[in-house]
Amino acid sequence: MPNPYSEKALNLNLGLPLSSNGLAFKAFRFFGWFGSTIFRFTLEKPLFLTWKSLPVSLRSFISFKSWSVWLYIHKNTLGKSTALHPSLSHEYAALTTVMWAARLFPMTLSRMRFGLNQIECNFPPHPHLKKSTINASNGAVRGVYISSQSGSPSVETRRVLFWLFGGAFLSGDVSGNVGLAESVALAADCDVFLADYRICPENTIFDASEDVRACYEWLINESGKVASGSQVSVLGISSGGGLALRLCQQIAATKDPKLQLASSILLCPWVHYDWENLFPSLKENVVHDLIVTQAVYDYVVPLAETMAGGAENRLKVSPLSDPCTGICPTFILASTHEVTYDEDLALYEKCKAEGVDVQFFTKEYLCHVFCLIPHLPESKEGMKAAVDFMKAKW
Repeated sequence: MPNPYSEKALNLNLGLPLSSNGLAFKAFRFFGWFGSTIFRFTLEKPLFLTWKSLPVSLRSFISFKSWSVWLYIHKNTLGKSTALHPSLSHEYAALTTVMWAARLFPMTLSRMRFGLNQIECNFPPHPHLKKSTINASNGAVRGVYISSQSGSPSVETRRVLFWLFGGAFLSGDVSGNVGLAESVALAADCDVFLADYRICPENTIFDASEDVRACYEWLINESGKVASGSQVSVLGISSGGGLALRLCQQIAATKDPKLQLASSILLCPWVHYDWENLFPSLKENVVHDLIVTQAVYDYVVPLAETMAGGAENRLKVSPLSDPCTGICPTFILASTHEVTYDEDLALYEKCKAEGVDVQFFTKEYLCHVFCLIPHLPESKEGMKAAVDFMKAKW
């Protein structure tokens, strides 16, 4: 396999004669910053508000129709010339072309939160979705519960997917994940509880973890939905994967059989927050990752200390630093060329060494959370493997 950190081994920057550290690329980023600043203080807010005011069905229709037209044009003109590697699909090449420029524009909190909320455009909820808003324990437990399991399950036979959204702890929300979570739950034939949790920088990662545990214990002990954790699988995306791993570790430490989960599904999990000792893939793969670009890295990493609640917590807050002995069967998914690959590999090796039933699914040359981009043929295999693992452990 080509060295994922070697620029010579990959078709970077759409195949243009640009070095990611070269003067021309830096000039592009400067002009991107200039234009972005003007946009931020003029058109950004009204455009975001106008787009969000449209019904999700219409936003989804516009998004998918636009993508179909773009893919047709790209496939018949540029083909795969812009792809990171020739083995990738035409769809991934077209996505690369349209998303590459995002690395030129500075990231902001409002842009992150807007972007993550728009996941619902790719996964619009079913019009007859059976969902209920959860607000319990004096506001400590918040989220959305979707009844999607077939038949009429009882407390003893119901299966529930405990869903933790991602967003680098700074963004992401339950509302943007409803349709996506529903699609996975339908494939697994289960209900799904999307747990809400506090995000940074207004709060810390510890606060998020506290909320996740409160939601899980409510589901098991108070919701009346299930009899025990053996009927529940937790799924976490990126930073949500870190929260899922932390929850599994906390449950293992209690040794309470009622709380023990059936399985955990960690999709490209971000599990290491020691900003002074980052894994190579997190620093190097930003040059070609379509999701965590140089702009995202430059925005998020300086906030790590704030998210951790202080420099002294940089190891304490990272679940990769804690034992995994006794956690439930775990499925880890990552691309070998994405930003979290090295820490996900380290997690897999740690779990294996500590006797955990663990499976590591990998694909080459793809971006962070590629499995959640519905336009990509590459995403389907990964999500099927995750769902199959989940169903096998129930």
